[in-house]
Amino acid sequence: PHETIVSVGVDWDIGGSGTTRVGAERFSTLTPAVFVGKGFGDLPESMKFWRPFAITGSLGVGFPTSSSTTTLDDDGNAVTERHPHVLQVGFALEYSLPYLNGFVKDVGLPSWLRGAVPLVEVVLSKPLDRGGGPTTGTVNPGILFAGRTMQFGIEAVVPINKRTGGGTGVLVQLHFFLDDLLPNSLGRPLIGSSK
Repeated sequence: PHETIVSVGVDWDIGGSGTTRVGAERFSTLTPAVFVGKGFGDLPESMKFWRPFAITGSLGVGFPTSSSTTTLDDDGNAVTERHPHVLQVGFALEYSLPYLNGFVKDVGLPSWLRGAVPLVEVVLSKPLDRGGGPTTGTVNPGILFAGRTMQFGIEAVVPINKRTGGGTGVLVQLHFFLDDLLPNSLGRPLIGSSK
């Protein structure tokens, strides 16, 4: 009734699964995390246009499976890179236009905009030890378009400081909801009865 959820999970960045040319690490990192979400549909009628807002967040610490990596530079000298434990913090503020039109008031939006969710995401990383350096992160304003079987999103990626990067980028995502696309296979429990 209060549109609140708390969950735990683990993110596994699998080492050696990408090319080193783009910075993929040879070691894995495990990040246990707490995830929270709060919708505002329980606000009073006097604040009904605030009800489509939602805040989500996560907090975790990344544990690398290797404390350091030693390589050779161009002159044949050994160079050791230390891998710190990293505090990962992320949160997003969203405004659901589908919720606005379906549960608050139909404000006459064009049909293509009725499934849109404007949002701002913030992602921060702070190395905690092993000489890891300063906080890095991005602020990502964008918009998601959700349908019954897929979601499309586009966001700007704005670095919070020079250590994060030199320029603004773009993140485009396309998610397919396999359980809705294949309801008779992936859309049912793997264990137990579906009665």
